[in-house]
Amino acid sequence: MGAKTDASTTKYEIKASFEIDGVVEKPDIIGGIYGQTDGLLSENLDIRELQKTGRIGRISVELSSKKGKTTGRIIIPSSLSRMETAILAATLETVDRVGPCSCSVKLEEIIDVRVSKRQTIVDRASAIIREWDQNVSPFSSSISMAVKKSSKSSQVVSLGDEGFSAGPGFEKQKKTILVEGRADVINLLKFGVNNTVAVNGTSISPQLIDLIAKKTVTAFLDGDRGGDLILKELLQVSHVEFVARAPKGKEVEDLNETETKKSLKEAVPLEKAVFLTGRDADITVKEFLDKSKPQKKRLKKFSLSRKETEVKKPKPTTKKVITAKTAKTETVRKDIEQKVTRKPSTTRPTSTTRRPSQASTRTRYDSRSGSRPSSRPSTRTYDRDRPTTSQRPPRREIRKVELPDYLTNAVKEVKTKLEAIVFDEKQKEILRSSAAKIFESLEKIEKGSTLVIDGIITQRLLDRSNGKGIKTVIGARKGEISKKPTSLKIIEFKQI
Repeated sequence: MGAKTDASTTKYEIKASFEIDGVVEKPDIIGGIYGQTDGLLSENLDIRELQKTGRIGRISVELSSKKGKTTGRIIIPSSLSRMETAILAATLETVDRVGPCSCSVKLEEIIDVRVSKRQTIVDRASAIIREWDQNVSPFSSSISMAVKKSSKSSQVVSLGDEGFSAGPGFEKQKKTILVEGRADVINLLKFGVNNTVAVNGTSISPQLIDLIAKKTVTAFLDGDRGGDLILKELLQVSHVEFVARAPKGKEVEDLNETETKKSLKEAVPLEKAVFLTGRDADITVKEFLDKSKPQKKRLKKFSLSRKETEVKKPKPTTKKVITAKTAKTETVRKDIEQKVTRKPSTTRPTSTTRRPSQASTRTRYDSRSGSRPSSRPSTRTYDRDRPTTSQRPPRREIRKVELPDYLTNAVKEVKTKLEAIVFDEKQKEILRSSAAKIFESLEKIEKGSTLVIDGIITQRLLDRSNGKGIKTVIGARKGEISKKPTSLKIIEFKQI
C-alpha cells in the first residue's frame, strides 16, 4: 500500500462516506480508488506516488454490509498543503464504481489535526503550571503560609487530665477566649490569637471551670444552635464577661481572618449577648434571664415551704405527733390523736422493765402509726433529706471497645489531623475529607458503613450519616445529642 506517513507530520485528515450497491470488501474499495484516480491528476498528486513519498498516509476504510448494500467511511491522513489536500478530497468524490458495483462517495469534512494538538498543548501546559505552583516551585508567599500554618498547628497545647486544647498563650495571659473545639483553636492561631481554650463539646467540665476561674473570659461561639446551648450552660456553671458570635450559620473554625477579627471586635458584655436560634432567637441574655425569673421564684418558694413542713418539730407539751408519713388525710390524723390521748385500760406484758402504761402506749402507737412517742420527736425527716455518700451516683466507667485493625489504623491516621474517613461494607475507603467539611462531603456518596472523624459527633452529623446507611460513627468526643438513631453505634476515641 505504500509507505506510512509519520503521525507527527500529519496536518489534515480527509473523511468521506460511501455507499455501494453490492457487497464488497476493503481491498475492492482501495483498488477502485487507485484505478479511477490513476492519471487523472499530475504526477505530483498521484495517490500512489504520494503514498510512496510519505506525503499521505495509509488509506483507512470502515465498512458494513446490509441487505445487499455496503456503506462506510474512508479516512486519508495528509501532510500536503491546504490547496493540495482540497484537490485530493475533490478527486476522491469522482470515484463512482467499485468493481462491478456502482458507488457514491461524499466528502464529510477535512479536519485540521493541528487544532486539536494545540488544544491538547494548552490543557497540558495549564496542568503543568498548576502542579508547578503547588509542588515544584511554590512562591515565597505560599511557602510562608505553609510554614506558618504548620507551626501554628504544632503550638496547640493540652491542659489538665481531660486534655483541653489551648493556645500557647493561655497560661501567660489574664484574658482568655473560650471556643468550642480544637479546630477553632487552630484557626485562631493562624490569625495570631493564642490565648484560647476549647470546651471540647457542649458540656462544660468542672475542671475547665477551675482553669478559667481567675481569668477575664470572652466566649467566642459558633453562630448556630450549638453556640446557643454553650451560652446557656455558661450562664449556669461559669463566669463570662464578654460574648462574641460567629455570623449566623457559620462556625468559628470556618472563618477567615477578616471575619474573625470583626467578630472579636464586636464582642459585647454578657447581658447584651443575643441568642441566634430556636424559640429564644433575637433576644438578649438579660431578657432571657428576666423571662425565667418568675418561674424560679415560684419553685424556690415551693421548695422552702415544703422543707419547713418536713423539718418542723412537734411541741413538747402535747402528746400529738404528726409526721409527713402519718399525715396523709385528716381522718387518720384525728384517729391518731384520739388513740394517743386515751388512757390504756389494760397492759400488755413485755419483756422490758418499763412501766405497763408506758409500754402499752408505745406499743399501740408504734403498731398503728409507725412513729415514736411524743417524748422523743422523730428525726426521720432529717435523715431522709440529708444527702449521704451512698446516694451519690457511681462514677461511670469508660467501656472499652475493640475495633478491627483497619478502623484502629484509621483512628490513628486522622487523630490530631482534623480529618474524616468513610468506609463501605467491604472495609474499603470511599471518602476522605476534612472534619469541618464532612457534613457536605457525605452528599457525594450513596452508601457507607463506618465514619471515623477527628471531631465532635453532633446530632446533625448523626442524622446525615444515618441517611447514608452508616451504622458506626467513631469520633473524638460526643456532643449534644437529643435523639440517636437506634441502628447507629457511637464510639469515642477514649473507648478505643
